[in-house]
Amino acid sequence: MFGQVKGPLHGALHPILRSAGPAVLLLGCWLPIQVAGAGIRDITWTPGKPLPWPTKGQAQAVLGDQIVAAGAPGYPGWNPRENTRERGRHNSVWLFDTRSNRYQILPAAPVGLSWPQGVSVGNDFYLLTGTVRWPQDRLDITTNRMFRLSRRAGEWWWREMPSMIIGRFLAAAVSSGTSIVVLGGQASYGASPFTGDHPGVYINSVEIFDTADPSRGWREIPPIPGFGRESMAAVAIGERVYVFGGFYVSYAEAGGDFHPHRRHGGDAYVLDLRSLRWRRLPDLPFPAGGWEAAVHRDRYIIIAGGMRDYPVDHPYRYADRIPDRPAPNFEVLVFDAEEEAYRILPTKIPPYRPPPEMRHKALDVEWIDFSRGVYRLAAELSLVGGKLYLAGGEVISPANVTDEVLVGTIIEE
Repeated sequence: MFGQVKGPLHGALHPILRSAGPAVLLLGCWLPIQVAGAGIRDITWTPGKPLPWPTKGQAQAVLGDQIVAAGAPGYPGWNPRENTRERGRHNSVWLFDTRSNRYQILPAAPVGLSWPQGVSVGNDFYLLTGTVRWPQDRLDITTNRMFRLSRRAGEWWWREMPSMIIGRFLAAAVSSGTSIVVLGGQASYGASPFTGDHPGVYINSVEIFDTADPSRGWREIPPIPGFGRESMAAVAIGERVYVFGGFYVSYAEAGGDFHPHRRHGGDAYVLDLRSLRWRRLPDLPFPAGGWEAAVHRDRYIIIAGGMRDYPVDHPYRYADRIPDRPAPNFEVLVFDAEEEAYRILPTKIPPYRPPPEMRHKALDVEWIDFSRGVYRLAAELSLVGGKLYLAGGEVISPANVTDEVLVGTIIEE
């Protein structure tokens, strides 16, 4: 009862328990309760140092006090207004030092990737999934290749690692201890793509790789319950992997235009890597996908960005509350992994403000509600030292990219 939110609540982690004291009045009696650690009361957002170039969908992960990103459109000096279609090789790599507030360009990745994933294990950065864009003789629309970026004796260098079992596009990837877990996405299985953003069928399969024992390669573990999906928010806390929402397209209904046939997930799950069992969590306050997540204090899962309110096909507690049109998601959602309850924070993410010549493009879209602003779709979210960095994203601008970074300051209770 107490662990499940009753609907989208602003500023309420718990539907009944609001007291920070040692007891609560319930049905006329004072009952003792255990006081949990400090939660997140709000997150305020301010502009951060812009990215080295406008981009979106980069693979991004944290190494200590530094953020590494790779495999996205753009390159140093790229001006998307003047060279909208010239997006480079998709293999440029940057590092941002949160202490010095400076960027550093790192050695380019061995291949160029669109919509990849990045995870960190120890002091190493792993780049995987997506579509191989460069070199052209290695084109693979749903790649299973993985690369590791390491720093030894002050030098950065790349090495190819064992390939996944299934090539994936817009999958989720997390690290747990020395292991990498890859979940869902689209798979082409060698067939031709439907379109550039729809290379294949949506899958729910899950694979795991132990970086401490690479000779074992990748292993399949139980799939995500329910439908195949992409672009879900996923994190790991210890040996538990969490998945929230996600996208898929109802291909059976779609013709040439896939957007009206997108579906969202309003569901959430947790996988115990010890027992290899999934368990369904309370439904999300709203269905969403194309968002990212980060973990604070090994307990609070912060989820931000993306889109919300596409139709939901699966059983969903709040199905009758879904608006008629999908919209950008500016809400910041926090899931308490101990209470298993959601909180919608008071402060929203600032919407992207398109340049004047592009504003009509947003206003002319009838099937998305842009009345509150333009989305920051697939912006990457990283947490370093109590600060959140929401970087880049797909927006309505020349080439649909941005160099904007929003820095979130966590306010604890």
